[in-house]
Amino acid sequence: MNWRKLILVFIMFCSFISQKVYTQVIAEGISESDTLDSQPPEITLYTPNGGEVYLPGDSVSITWSATDSSFGSNPINLFYSIDGGVNYIEIQTNLENSGSYTWKVPNNPSENVLVKVSGVDLYGLEGFDVSDAVFKIDGPPNPPQNIALTVSDHAITLTWDASDEGDVNRYIIYRDTTSGFEINSSSVLDTVFAPDTSFTDSLVVHGITYYYVVTAMDSMGNESVASSELSGTAYILGILSVTFSQRRDGSKIVDIYYSFVGNPDGSYKITPYVRLSSEDDWVECQHVTGDTGEGIKPGDNKNIIWEFGKQMGEVYSSRAQIKIEATEQEP
Repeated sequence: MNWRKLILVFIMFCSFISQKVYTQVIAEGISESDTLDSQPPEITLYTPNGGEVYLPGDSVSITWSATDSSFGSNPINLFYSIDGGVNYIEIQTNLENSGSYTWKVPNNPSENVLVKVSGVDLYGLEGFDVSDAVFKIDGPPNPPQNIALTVSDHAITLTWDASDEGDVNRYIIYRDTTSGFEINSSSVLDTVFAPDTSFTDSLVVHGITYYYVVTAMDSMGNESVASSELSGTAYILGILSVTFSQRRDGSKIVDIYYSFVGNPDGSYKITPYVRLSSEDDWVECQHVTGDTGEGIKPGDNKNIIWEFGKQMGEVYSSRAQIKIEATEQEP
């Protein structure tokens, strides 16, 4: 046998054997159909969407649409912000996708409020929408500051600083004769419309002490709490009585007696006048002493001594009258 042929046959045999031993086997298995989802929910917020003004306690409808192929039964979460979206506060979570929710507006006043609607599907994918612009929760304004009170004849005047809140359009004046009185409709005295910041109470009775507070009210009807309470005792300048009598000792001296009320902390200029009949003009009495002139305090049984003989000479009248004039001076 030819060795070369033998070797060739052996090589061919080995090659055949190796192909049979190392042939690769492939197997396949296929699952049931299931979901692959990388799409977040599509959310659109309709209301509130910016520019609205609400009061604390209002019932407001939050409305939206939300679509997603992988939503569960309670995919919706609602939030609001009072700082323009920097931080959010929970309204309600795990809601049905009903498209609406009635929100009771909290007492959290702000001009930079937003609502956010969030939808989360079964795979944790989230979509959301926020109000297009801010809206307002309009709480009550601050009470008037630096309120002051001044007492003058026939009047008590209140003043205060203008509110720094732009929608304050009026101030309510309350008055009572008891300190710490209840603020209600029966104690309302008057209303002052902005920009005025003062009120003069002329419906006063002499000697009565009145207590006052002032509130601020905005264009939505929100009323502030009351200002600090101030009080003042009213006075009304008035001559209560005037009498006179001539002494019977030949001195030609007349004693004039009078009583008057006014500012207990003030002083007055007192001037007596005389006329011999109602048809005559009043003439100022001269040669007078006693409770006359400047610096006279209100009170009873004031006495002026008038040496009428020096002024009038020899006269007789059975219809003579004396008038007392009181002029207020600076307290």
